[in-house]
Amino acid sequence: MRIAIFQTADKGDASKNIQHVHDAIVRQPADFFVLPELFAMPGGDYFQHQALVDHWRETGQPALEMLCDASAHFEGFIIGGSVLERTPQGFYNTCFVFHHGDMVAKYRKIHITPDEVDMGILPGSEIVSFQTPFGRAGLMICADCLHEQTTDRIASGKKMVFLPTVALIQPPHSGPSGHPVSKRIAAKHGAVVVKVSRVGTYNGNPIAGESAVVCPDRVLFETKAKEELAVVDCLASLLHKKD
Repeated sequence: MRIAIFQTADKGDASKNIQHVHDAIVRQPADFFVLPELFAMPGGDYFQHQALVDHWRETGQPALEMLCDASAHFEGFIIGGSVLERTPQGFYNTCFVFHHGDMVAKYRKIHITPDEVDMGILPGSEIVSFQTPFGRAGLMICADCLHEQTTDRIASGKKMVFLPTVALIQPPHSGPSGHPVSKRIAAKHGAVVVKVSRVGTYNGNPIAGESAVVCPDRVLFETKAKEELAVVDCLASLLHKKD
């Protein structure tokens, strides 16, 4: 099982971020291609000067169209990090999963941050999983992983858990290095946790860029603080998982 994790570097422009991801997906053979949270969103203080509907038009809508198009040219599943989703009820921070041109899962971030509340983003409420040839997979986004009751519901009985995130290294979002939360989830549930972050800044704070593939007994792979596209073979770890 080949998992491509793309720790992207912000290009400073939504259209460039989206095209950059598209080009990487269609060139890279793998069973899964995993992106970071809000991968299309430029960094800096971007959120502070536009309405969410403008963000959606510039980043969410074109990113979603790109993911659907790219999946038609990709052999496996695309775990689309997260994008801004517009609904009649409002806006969500949502992870879409595509396979061969079809959307097979959609997960809305449950534990949104105070920043997201201030922006007007709504919290999701549903636990989502989807079936793959390698077993059932769960989805969570960033701060969801800090709430054990939620992670238990998401990870229980799953072979894999995909965790798109924005890992900030300055207050108020700083935390310990070394993937302790991913390790706890992987060990407790016997799952492979795939955490993918970005490189750049967010609201003026550096993004750590600490992506990793974490197995129940070890960290199988981790990135440095730079853009990186890596393909990690996790089949042996899945075969050792006890059902």
